Amino acid sequence: MRPLRQLRSGIASSALLSALLLCACSSSSATQQVKQQELLTQLSEQLHQAQLPANALAFVAYPLDSPTEQLSYQPKKAMQPASTMKLVTSVVALEQLGPGYRAKTQLRSYEELTPQMQQPLVLKGLGDMDFTVQQLWSLLQQAYDQGIRHVPAIQIDRSWFNPARPELTALPFDETPREYYNLLPDALFLQRNMLGIRLQSTADSVTGWFYPAIQGLELVTTEVRLVDGGCADWYPHPQQLAFKRQPHSLQLVLKGDFPKSCQKRDYLQLINRVDFSRLLVQQLWQQISGQQQVPVLEQAAPEASVLLAEHQSRALAEVLRDINKSSDNAITRQLYLALGATQTEGASELTAKRSEQQVRSFLSSIKLDHSSLTLENGSGLSRTERISPELMAALLQHAHQSPYQAELISSMPLAGVDGTLKRRFTQGHTKGKARLKTGTLRNVTALAGYVTDQSGRTWVVASFINDPKAGRGRVVLDSLIEWITTQSSTHEQSTKTQ
Repeated sequence: MRPLRQLRSGIASSALLSALLLCACSSSSATQQVKQQELLTQLSEQLHQAQLPANALAFVAYPLDSPTEQLSYQPKKAMQPASTMKLVTSVVALEQLGPGYRAKTQLRSYEELTPQMQQPLVLKGLGDMDFTVQQLWSLLQQAYDQGIRHVPAIQIDRSWFNPARPELTALPFDETPREYYNLLPDALFLQRNMLGIRLQSTADSVTGWFYPAIQGLELVTTEVRLVDGGCADWYPHPQQLAFKRQPHSLQLVLKGDFPKSCQKRDYLQLINRVDFSRLLVQQLWQQISGQQQVPVLEQAAPEASVLLAEHQSRALAEVLRDINKSSDNAITRQLYLALGATQTEGASELTAKRSEQQVRSFLSSIKLDHSSLTLENGSGLSRTERISPELMAALLQHAHQSPYQAELISSMPLAGVDGTLKRRFTQGHTKGKARLKTGTLRNVTALAGYVTDQSGRTWVVASFINDPKAGRGRVVLDSLIEWITTQSSTHEQSTKTQ
């Protein structure tokens, strides 16, 4: 084996190699040890080439039918997992809520139905991930079909999550808080609080509109300055948007520069969720019933016990495909809070705290040490969440033996085929051989899941790189996966030798 060079960080590559070798199974065959040494040398050199220190890497990998063949480095180190944390939320949700779990949105009343209701209708959110404008229309239409023609008000009850409005205290994750991935959870997840905006300019004017169009919400473009510039790079930053409340409308005023002869479409969080839901409910009830300007109030309504209509989300097994294949942060955060909100005890506690208790209680019940785990929102879109490769791998090992194994595995991206792995591992020897959740932040790159080797054995792997330049280390994690796909069992190797 040729000598390894010094890492620029001052940590010797040979030190990494030695540490890795110490973690290799002592009972491995001579052939296995040679292969492991080749892998570890390769990983060490790739870290060097990426100008990454040895301690930026931590991983665990082993075949599920022979965990003693484990190959690992810093397996107990608490690392930022980025979106691989979604696997923790997924596994616990499958075990605690079941694959058939469906979140709900309900339309309720305080009293029996009459054409002229004396008390408000109540729109109660119960974490429904799939509640759209069309579904809202359906609930209100069902109330009309049951004979209701006039209501004194409509209440919106978001109290299933505590706090009901986290945006009042939450700090933005990054400089694009209006993007979908930054969406905050909401018990009433109406249209995911997302609104389309379309802008179109000529050489001397700009027009714009929202989709869907909402009565009482206006887009004002008169303060825009048209300039020569690239259309593709324009983005509506927060300082370019201002709100003005008029007596009978809400105005979103677009300011700053906009390119000439440009067309732009975006789907963003543009207005406060309270205004968004109020305007939509008012508009749809007016269209259905003819009642003008019904008051819409934000208020918990535990006494509203008469169920008029209900919408249910897709089953959890289907929702998990969005969570893991598409790495949907918003839906994951909804699901994470559902773990706490579905518990009847401790209702006065913060929902996120109750969710964390549920996760830790489950891990304790299957005898896993969760001291390396730090939870914030269960999605990995966090600066504080942590987990060790050892715990992640052990949880995935448990999940592979669970009755819900198929639901979890089918939700994960297939190497070289779909999801966040569609353009990764596309070579013939790796394509279709791994089900892996990816994780990416500015300082994190990660992979965790299952890999099939040449013998058909399933390996579990959890691998993380944490460093300001973590993106350079993706090749290191990919090399680990590719190495696993080329392995054969000891028995098969012996047979070939004979």
